Amino acid sequence: MAPAAKAPPTPPPMRLVTPDPPVMPWTRRREDLERIVVMLRAGLPVDRAFDDVAAVFGDGADPAEDDIPVLLERFRGTGEVPGHLAALVDAVTERQSGEPEVRTRLIARANDALGPPACSDGMTRLGHLRRLALAAQDLLELLLPDDEEAASCPV
Repeated sequence: MAPAAKAPPTPPPMRLVTPDPPVMPWTRRREDLERIVVMLRAGLPVDRAFDDVAAVFGDGADPAEDDIPVLLERFRGTGEVPGHLAALVDAVTERQSGEPEVRTRLIARANDALGPPACSDGMTRLGHLRRLALAAQDLLELLLPDDEEAASCPV
């Protein structure tokens, strides 16, 4: 008697696969994009700003000459990216941090520091950097009060 031939395995039943519909852009509304920009700006680079202020004033020595342009750009920002100082001004304005008179004075000083450096008064790049860093330091203190005064960190 001949062994019985095995029947070939039956393939699984075919399922019809429907293609996924094309993915539409998640938003085309300008309002949505502006809201997202505001949310992203709210996440301040506080640690980086503190580090850069410390690089200017921290150990009593001036920053290296090669570091000054980099620090200036971080505080001032570029055409596309706001720097530490502009982000801090926005945060202080948005959160209404501190007493109104102090807030107004510090914001005006920061905006003045962000203006073009006045070379006619003998200000050096290092002097301009110190002015930016001091304005940033004051705004950071306004945003993040001392531990004994703060109930919770706003960032």
